[in-house]
Parts: sequence; C-alpha cells; structure tokens
Amino acid sequence: MAFNVRRLAAEGLVRLQRENSYSNVVLDAMLKAGGPADGISPADQALLSRLFYGVLERMLTLDYIISTHSSVKLKKMHPTVLVLLRLGCYQLVFMDKIPASAAVNETVKLAKAMKQVGSAGFVNAVLRAIERDRGHLYDDLDNDLEGISIRTSCPVRLIRLWEKAYGRDTAFRLAEYANTEPPNTIRVNTLKITADDFEAALKRGNIPFARHSFLPACYDIEDPAGMKRLAEIDQSCYYHQDAASQYACKALSARPDERIADVCAAPGGKSLTCAQMMENRGEIMSFDIHPFKCEAMEKRARQMGATIIKTAVKDASKPCPDSMKGRFDRVVCDVPCSGLGVIRRRPEIRYKPLDGYKDLPGLQYEILHQSSETVRPGGVLQYSTCTLDPAENQQVAERFLREHPEFSPRVLPIEECFTAMGIKPSHMITLFPHIHNTDGFFIAGFIKKD
Repeated sequence: MAFNVRRLAAEGLVRLQRENSYSNVVLDAMLKAGGPADGISPADQALLSRLFYGVLERMLTLDYIISTHSSVKLKKMHPTVLVLLRLGCYQLVFMDKIPASAAVNETVKLAKAMKQVGSAGFVNAVLRAIERDRGHLYDDLDNDLEGISIRTSCPVRLIRLWEKAYGRDTAFRLAEYANTEPPNTIRVNTLKITADDFEAALKRGNIPFARHSFLPACYDIEDPAGMKRLAEIDQSCYYHQDAASQYACKALSARPDERIADVCAAPGGKSLTCAQMMENRGEIMSFDIHPFKCEAMEKRARQMGATIIKTAVKDASKPCPDSMKGRFDRVVCDVPCSGLGVIRRRPEIRYKPLDGYKDLPGLQYEILHQSSETVRPGGVLQYSTCTLDPAENQQVAERFLREHPEFSPRVLPIEECFTAMGIKPSHMITLFPHIHNTDGFFIAGFIKKD
C-alpha cells in the first residue's frame, strides 16, 4: 500500500502546483476519495499527510539538495519529474524509518507509472547520489541569511520581513518553527459536556492529553484520530480551535445577555466559543460574505447547541446600515489576511509573493472602520489576524486609533500572554509559535468612549 500512498502524494503535489490551490483542500479531497473502502488505513493516511505536507514544508531545502546533485537545472526538468525527485529526496533526508532502497526504488517505479519512463534512470541517478552524500548535504552552506533560508525552507524575503519587524533572532526562530508540527488543540463544547467529564472520558479511552494552563476547556491532544473512535464522546462535544483563537475570545470577554457581532465569522469557531462564555444567553450575529458559509455556520451552531448564534450574509467592508449602528456590546473583526502565522498548517503560504498581499491592509482597515459603527457607546471593538506582518497588524490598528478619536485603546485581559514575552499588558499583542505555542496571531483592542 506504501506505493499507492506515494503515488497519491505525488499526484496531489502535481495538482497543487498546477492549480495553485490550497494544500488542505487538495489533501482533504485525496483523503475523502481514498477512504477505508479503498484500502487506505489510518496509518496510510498519516503517511500520505506526512509526505504531502513534508515536501511542501521543505521545498527550498529539497530543491537545493537536488540542484547540487543533478546535472540538469531544476527549470529544465519536467514538473512531474521534479515532484518525484522532491518526494524521493524528502524520504531520504527527513524520514529515517524509510529504508533508502525503498525511497529510491519506489520513486523510480512511480516515474514509470506516471508516464516519465524516459526519466526513470535520471531519477535513480540523482537519488542515489543524494543517498551517498547524506552526511554532507549542507557542508557548503554558510550560516547567513541565505543559508538559514535553505536550511529552514523559508524564502529570504519572508525572513527579512520578520527580521525588520521583530529582530534577527525572532526571525530565525520563526523560520525554524515553520517546519515544526503544530499542536492539535481542541476546545470542549461546554454547552454539551463539562470539561471534567470530557477529561474523564479521554482517560477511559487512553487518549493522551494536556490541559491548557490558562484557557479553560482547552486541550492539546496527541491522537485526534483516536478521539473519533471514542463512541463515548460525540463529535458535537468538541471542535478544533488553536489556542490563539481561544485567546482572542478570552480577550474579547463576552458575557451572558450581551449582543455580539462576529463580522468575518466563517467557519464560526470564535462565535461558538463566545456562545459558551455567554452560557448560551444573549445574541451573537455571525456574518460572512458567502451565503453557503452562513448556512454551514448555522447548521454547525445547531449541532453544537449554540442557539444564540444567528447568521446573515454581509460584506463587512461595505457601509454599515443604519439598523446596525450602535447595536452591539462587543464586535470582533477577525479579518482576511495573508496567513503568515499559520505556515505550519498551510506550508505553501510561505512561497507566495509578498507583494500579492499589498492590498490587504486597505481592506482590513475598511472592515474595521465600518464595523466600528456597530459598537454601542462604552462597547468593545477587537481586531485580529492570523498573520505575522506589521502592515496588516500594528499599522492597521494604529491608523484606526488616529482616525477614530471616539475610540481609545483597551488593554487586553490576557496578562499571561504578555508575561510570557516579558512585557507589560497593552491594547496590542503578537502571539508567536515559539513563545506561546500557538499559531502566529495578532490581537488589538479598542473601547468606544461613552
């Protein structure tokens, strides 16, 4: 079955390259197509994910290794041949449990099966050369920016952005952490089950877990697939939500009987967490620009027992209608962004040109500006992104305060996050993977003058 898994991974990588799609979309489609009925076991699914995401994560590193062991330049290679070389090289360099002979031979077989018979000998020669040289692959690399870029597979332009924003040490740490496995963090749905009962069920099912130190009903799970096999825990009793998003909800501090607006809500995780904080009392309006996403959020809310959540189609960047002005106690704007904080989950983001994001700050500001009109006097407005780019984060928040004198900074009530960084609490914070063990995230808080 390993041969078929390798082929699925190769085909997925070719498709991703050809269609410029999202990695999670491509992988989900492959996993759904290859379910248990097709003989794909959980172990094979895990191997498929490892190969697929691993090649994406390490692409710059793999291309450097291939280029230093090939007489043919990468640009001259057929796209499928390059994908196969990356796949074989990844197994040789980063997967110790796979024998070198299997990594090479199965990749050569794949070349023939994927209509690259004429390149099979070339693939074999390059991979054999890499295998012989495994102990000296980086001997010619310096420890400068270029060397760090190749070792971590983070583009130089991205490391420079982080270096300018956060300093060289943090930039290098972010590049290193981009290839680490993110935690499998879940939120217990306290509308369905108590955290104590949930823990007890995990213990009976021998599912290893770690309770979060500061976030209630938040757990890191070592075996999320194992949880799905626990008949004792219905899947409406929990949902996947990174600790950064849960910190954003904690910072918002929604209370029972309040009116909350989540203006860019899909897929609806923050709305669900706020509903629990509100004890399912009050009103949450979850907006999105796409009708099908609103329908999905409405269905999910019903399944989770969050009856206070209502959805509506709305473009958050358009002028606020009179009926919405001053209506809400708290408004959260988790805006569309470049996603540079979730590279561990979607590794292809790191390779996208940074100038492709240049229009985002304007859109983000407009969403924040229009949403501010929905806040009642004395109410709270919160801005957040899952990116690590000051142009989308601090600069948007600072511009908002300059141009909206009716708002003042609101110190975020997540003191533990500031303590971890050794700084005083403020109205803005950037969460870092290597400090907070979260996705990269930004939160800013404002309060409307009464």
